[in-house]
Amino acid sequence: MAKKESNDAQESHPKGAALVLVIFLILIVVLWASVYLILLSRGVTI
Repeated sequence: MAKKESNDAQESHPKGAALVLVIFLILIVVLWASVYLILLSRGVTI
């Protein structure tokens, strides 16, 4: 039983990497949204 518990602990998913990825994606979305709003306020059209 002790070996199974230690294997489960070693095979845990990398939660820190997933958290960094989520923060990075949120940051990208927020930055693009701010650029979009700046362009809308200036009346820029393509």
